[in-house]
Amino acid sequence: MEKECDHETPMHTLSKMTSFSPSILIMYLIGLLVSGCTFTSERLHPQFPSYRQSMGVMLVLVPEIGIFEQMPDGSRLFQDVRSQEVQRHAQQSIVRQLQARRFTVKTADPRMMQSPELRSVTSLFRSVNRSIQLHTFGPQPYPAKLNAFEYHLGPVAEILKANRADGLVLALGHQTARAQPVKNWLSIAVVEPDGRIIWYGLQGDHQKFNLQTADGLTALVETTLVNFWEQGS
Repeated sequence: MEKECDHETPMHTLSKMTSFSPSILIMYLIGLLVSGCTFTSERLHPQFPSYRQSMGVMLVLVPEIGIFEQMPDGSRLFQDVRSQEVQRHAQQSIVRQLQARRFTVKTADPRMMQSPELRSVTSLFRSVNRSIQLHTFGPQPYPAKLNAFEYHLGPVAEILKANRADGLVLALGHQTARAQPVKNWLSIAVVEPDGRIIWYGLQGDHQKFNLQTADGLTALVETTLVNFWEQGS
């Protein structure tokens, strides 16, 4: 039987837990992600407001989203074609969300993603993304990363200059099972020219969002990015 979320909202519960240690708050968020309860959580660079206001043109890379089929023996089978379709739709959804907030948006196509520069950036982001989830959400919190969110991908100024953009948007995602997901999550990062991740959002809810439906994917992207608008407006 699927576990149901408490009637009290996660954010209301968090507001009552502020007297607890950061590690307790982190483990609470991870519990929500695993259990399927909806939460939206973000991490901001200390100088986020100034970076955010300097961005007007965004370059959105093709998200790396993997769709897996759950096999009877417990293993997972990667769905290549379906993953590519979801990646394309996710990129389009991110573009629409940015345009709705009056950004000028440019996109990288699959061929451009094969360039050595972008392959290096996306490879590094996979590692950094894992570190962010482990050390700022749990289960291995680093106090320094909690106190000051500082993550770098290395300079991306040349990539942005070549595309006449001043901000880079990357996304990673995962879903296991198609019709009734047993696990899913999406993370989106906004990067400034020197390579600092100035904003990072993480969302997960396998009961509410299905990445393989247009409505579910759009809703997940919108929910993941909602606090970027609030912080940046």
